[in-house]
Amino acid sequence: MDAEDSRRSGYYQSIARAFLERRGAPFLLSPKDQAAIAGWEERKIPLRVVLEGIGRTFDGLKSRGRVPKGISLAFCERPVDAAFAQHRDRIAGSRSGEAAARPRADKRDKARREIEKALRGLGPGDGDLARLLGTALEALAAPKPDDAALERIDAAVEDLLWAGIPAEARSAAEAEVRRELRGRRSKDTEGMVRRKAVQAARAGRRIPHASLYYY
Repeated sequence: MDAEDSRRSGYYQSIARAFLERRGAPFLLSPKDQAAIAGWEERKIPLRVVLEGIGRTFDGLKSRGRVPKGISLAFCERPVDAAFAQHRDRIAGSRSGEAAARPRADKRDKARREIEKALRGLGPGDGDLARLLGTALEALAAPKPDDAALERIDAAVEDLLWAGIPAEARSAAEAEVRRELRGRRSKDTEGMVRRKAVQAARAGRRIPHASLYYY
C-alpha cells in the first residue's frame, strides 16, 4: 500500500489487501481495479460479499490449474456479482419466507429448460459438454441447488469452450479487445480476450449458464 492507499476507505483497503495477497505481484492496483472497487462501494455491496467473490475467483482458478498472477479485479466481477445476488436472495428469504423462494424456483425452472434445450442441440462430438450440462441438470434437480457447484460447472464449460475456439476467432476477439482498450495497456488482456471469445462461443452455440445468477 502506498500513501494514496492509506487515505482511502477501509472498504478499499480491505479489498485491495485481500486481492493482492491472493494474486501476488505486481503489488499495485491499476486505475481499472480502483474503479471496480469504487463501483462496488457505490452499489453498497457489503465488504464480506466482495471478499467472498474474490475468494471464489481464486479458488476457481486454483481448481482449474490456472496461474492467478497478472489477473485484474475485473476478473472477479462475475463472482462478486453472483455472491451479491445470493446475498440478496438470503436477505429476501429471511424477510418473506416462502414467498421469496418462488423467484428462485422460477429461475431454476428456466435454467433447466434452457439447458435441456441446449442438450437437444448438441452434436455427436460434444460428449464432454453434454456431460457437464447433464451434471448441471442433476444439481438443479436438488431441493436446494448448490450455487458453488453450479458456478464450478459454468467455469468448466468455459474452459471447454475456450479450448475449442479456433485461432481465427481468438484473433478476432483479441482485435476487438485492443479496439476497446484504445491503446491503453492492461495486465489482463489475455483474460479479456478469453472472456470475450467464450461469450461469443456461448451465444453462437446457444450454451446457457448453469448458475442461477444469470436468470
